[in-house]
Amino acid sequence: MNNQIGWLNRMNKSILSSLLIILIVGCQDLKDIQQLDPLKGVVFKINYEPSPTTIQGLVVDAKTGTPLNVPVQFTIFGPDASRVVSYEGEAVSSFQSPKADLFLGLTGNVPSSTKPAELRIVVSATGYIHSSIYLFIDKAKPEPFSIRLVKKTDPPAGVVLNQEGIETATTGMTKQARTITTPSNASMTTSATVTIPANTLLTDAKGQPVVGNLSAQLVAYSSQTEPSLRAFPGGFTTRVTRDDRGNTNVKGTFSPIGYVSIELTTASGQRVTTLGQPIMATLEIAGQLKNPLTGQPLKPGDQLPVFSYNETTGEWTYEQNVPLTQAGTGLVVSIPVRHLSGYHLAFWTPSGDCVNGGQWTLSGKPEGKPIKWVLYNANQQYVSDGLSSENTITIPRLSSGAARLDLFSPDGKLVGSSTVSDACGSHTASVTYPQNLIDLDISVTAYCENRTDIVVSPSAWVRYRKVGTTNWQQSFLTAGQGKLVGLEPNTEYEAGVDYNGFNSVRINSGQTSGNQTIRIKLPDTISICQQ
Repeated sequence: MNNQIGWLNRMNKSILSSLLIILIVGCQDLKDIQQLDPLKGVVFKINYEPSPTTIQGLVVDAKTGTPLNVPVQFTIFGPDASRVVSYEGEAVSSFQSPKADLFLGLTGNVPSSTKPAELRIVVSATGYIHSSIYLFIDKAKPEPFSIRLVKKTDPPAGVVLNQEGIETATTGMTKQARTITTPSNASMTTSATVTIPANTLLTDAKGQPVVGNLSAQLVAYSSQTEPSLRAFPGGFTTRVTRDDRGNTNVKGTFSPIGYVSIELTTASGQRVTTLGQPIMATLEIAGQLKNPLTGQPLKPGDQLPVFSYNETTGEWTYEQNVPLTQAGTGLVVSIPVRHLSGYHLAFWTPSGDCVNGGQWTLSGKPEGKPIKWVLYNANQQYVSDGLSSENTITIPRLSSGAARLDLFSPDGKLVGSSTVSDACGSHTASVTYPQNLIDLDISVTAYCENRTDIVVSPSAWVRYRKVGTTNWQQSFLTAGQGKLVGLEPNTEYEAGVDYNGFNSVRINSGQTSGNQTIRIKLPDTISICQQ
């Protein structure tokens, strides 16, 4: 793409120079002509995008929902990872974003619902727990996604962690037994405990003993608190290397029961991956959760599948089933652990169990107006959410069983809800949509920090919100032009594009349409600014 743009720019300059020389050759002698700058004052306007398929994302704090203010490392895996290019059109698989935003393209054929592209994006940042997202991209301009990272010193409701020290001898053997338990607080419906026996050999990924003073971190995620569910590492709709039914490399959806993560590291960053003997991680389970296979509350003797999560690659692998047991007034499960990672207790539904997903036809919503949806499963657990301007909402790769779809207007008000006995198949939902909302024209331009003769009109998603609220909306602009839809009249809004930070403007929805422009500064290192 960049080579083509550069070639076109050089060709246009050459043609323009020739035309100007031809027009003035009869009025000036050759010496004067040679001193002319035929491109002086000319501004090159370029409608630019890295590829027909664009991908935008943002990494936010799981508790506050605000973009991270520390550098974020992205690593891209998955079947279509080789097709990923940067905003400059260069192939990329691992990079750092200083402002927690992601703007990528996907080369080759535009993906579709029948042949989606798949990417697994792993994210890490200093002071936060690693996470990832699995993307099924089924159109040229998919909605932007967000990844919620848990800050270790300030986790969201439903996530607790504990860090303690542990010491090994020069052989890598633990000097003494150590028991670590996550603290209890009002937001938690579960707690976890792990005991590491004395004389346990700790080795890293290369099989080398890990020696010295180590930091031991234990994290537990509640499966009943929405902020925790939204921050679950890896999300719920994904592809696993092996599932509990014997399938390999299969896509589907998790119904979460609990999650625990164990990490041992040295001050220099050497990380324990393998244990010389198994240790036991015990996790309390909420008894009011239902077993999706039976529709009945969980009880002693129920077998729970355990999937391990590789924080480095974002891959899930089925390990084994473990039984629920009674302990005091609650249910607990004990997981034998030989390698340190995240462990997800969850029921798994392959995509084949719900071939066409679920479709909700909306009545009462004006054509083209945006609506936000949130899906919950039979346990009233958050599953996924999205934004749509269509009057039919299609959610692929669902877990079968009872579900609830809540529908929200652009200002965040609940305007409809649909409870169904089985999420798979076709459904209807009535919407009471606000009548006084308006649209506003807006444009986006990007300019080079090192020159004034290039103006770029990018195709990009704009996110916007009513000032003083946290309810973000989003709208796609083609070649820098589009509309903010669903605005309250005479109301202050903030709108912007995430590229090297949030480039935003303040606007009032009562202002004249078409006057609002978001400006993005492109660094001088980008190839389009070096033509």
